[in-house]
Amino acid sequence: MNKLYKLTFLLTSLFIFKHSMYAANEFYNNGGLVTVLNGSGDATPTLYVSGDITNNDGIINNDNSFLEINSGNFHNISSSYYYQSTGKERFSGAVNNTISGAWNGTSLNRNQFYHLKIHKTSTTGENIILGTVTGNTVNINAAGTLEFTSANGIIRTQISSVTSAPYTGNYTNAIYIQNPSTAAIIGHNTAIASKTKYIEGKLRRQVNTNGTYFFPIGVVNTGLDGMEAFSLTFNAAPTSKSILGYIQPGSQAVSNRNVLCDVGRDPGAGNDPFANCVGSPDGIYDLYQLDAANDLSHEWIANASDAIGTIDYDATFYPGTVLDVLSKYYTIPNACSTPYQTELIRVVAKDGIVGGTRQLGPGNWAPWKHITANIWCDFSANQQAITLAGQSSFSTFRIHGTVPSGVTALPVELVHFSIQAVNNEYFDLTWETASEQNNAGFYLQRSDNDGTTFENISWIAGNGNSTLPQAYAFSDKNVEANKIYYYRLQQVDFDQTYSYSNILSGKLEGTTIDAVHVFPNPTTDITQATIYSSKDGDLTISIYDVLGSQIKNIPTQLTKGNNTIDIDVRDLAASTYLVQFIFNDNITTKKIIKK
Repeated sequence: MNKLYKLTFLLTSLFIFKHSMYAANEFYNNGGLVTVLNGSGDATPTLYVSGDITNNDGIINNDNSFLEINSGNFHNISSSYYYQSTGKERFSGAVNNTISGAWNGTSLNRNQFYHLKIHKTSTTGENIILGTVTGNTVNINAAGTLEFTSANGIIRTQISSVTSAPYTGNYTNAIYIQNPSTAAIIGHNTAIASKTKYIEGKLRRQVNTNGTYFFPIGVVNTGLDGMEAFSLTFNAAPTSKSILGYIQPGSQAVSNRNVLCDVGRDPGAGNDPFANCVGSPDGIYDLYQLDAANDLSHEWIANASDAIGTIDYDATFYPGTVLDVLSKYYTIPNACSTPYQTELIRVVAKDGIVGGTRQLGPGNWAPWKHITANIWCDFSANQQAITLAGQSSFSTFRIHGTVPSGVTALPVELVHFSIQAVNNEYFDLTWETASEQNNAGFYLQRSDNDGTTFENISWIAGNGNSTLPQAYAFSDKNVEANKIYYYRLQQVDFDQTYSYSNILSGKLEGTTIDAVHVFPNPTTDITQATIYSSKDGDLTISIYDVLGSQIKNIPTQLTKGNNTIDIDVRDLAASTYLVQFIFNDNITTKKIIKK
């Protein structure tokens, strides 16, 4: 007779409970069969243990009953056998409880909790600790619930809290609610900045229906605001999948801090168009710039365990007042009128993209063609929760914002600044502004060597104040071939404040003649010159005697490519001559002999 059979025979008569029984200090099942029957009401537990419960590779069957652990731990050491439940498990008392062993079961109601209840009596928020857990999850049955039944109790998903900054909820283990009902978690805190009744660490939830799934997650209750929850509202029923959620120190920076939105009617170009609003949006984008100092220090993670498929959901985040200080964000003034007046420039980025999957950019949007910017006009109302709607994938979410000094339009809105080589001889520099305010003008500056040391080569007066496009141009003819030149604009206001444009560079390739040959040489009458030219142009052929005196000057034309030119020397005395081929600044000399 094997050991399990013997223990089953002995313990079946001893531990089948039809009424409430109480044990003290510890309940230890060493390979036996224990069945707890009846007594599923909430008032009185069927089996009450004021200490630890240890299932040492036996079978404990909670058959629609009520098992309570007061101030103890639950160890389920499972190899061949299991803990099985269709009942309730309640952790109570005024000290921490630890759950360890095998709790990652997904079928036959085994090695998982059915209706897990947290009932802590102390006001200091004692924890239910997910200790050394097989598979890193403690599972709640697909028909079960997680319920907080008192004013206190935190589920911590690893042995020790992270108790110093930067706080994190990226813990080792997770509690997994396999029940896809939106109401599978009961009694948890929903208020912002809660210190009790939430999950310190990771929560995994199964989802399969349209509706709102709340994730009451956070960090240690002495860090930040404790709970820093988020929720996912599915606008259409998703394919069944599990979502793992937690919060961690921020790592994903926003990809583009320039953001455009038509906030209100702007009376003209200025340093602060929002403050100068004189009415509702006018169809012209305004610029706001997200300030790195206002990136939320933490980010939320929501990862799907399997293929996403086609989904549509809204994500709402509930940071508390310690993590997210609303007073640091810029408030759009009343003068901007509806729909943005009094809202905060406080936005959510998914994977560093403001607006996530609803983003329209980045791009170059008139009249802001001189910058790369996103478009996003969904701001935060003056409250702590903030929603990012219409998303279709999961990952990293982080809140970003700006301060008044970041809400700027350039005094001169430079649309473009460009360079063009003309006939490979000089440079045309052109630029255009969309609007100007207090613009005294531009210094065009050039660097002849390294692109870092510039000198002024021209002053071009500006148009002062203008809301119409203005075009400017300058030709720089004081340049040489085969040399790199760098250019920039220094825009100067009437009060002598200034700013710089981007830097342009250009190089003239030079005009050359190549592969000059004369044949026959010596000659008695006519010799031919074959010449390759890099471009069309005028060629002068000059013939000199041995004393350096010019005897002949023959003007002619070259076309780009190979050329053949006759040189008539019949009227010259027999001697040696030098022939110069002059093409722009390029001179090639050949020697010919007249017989």
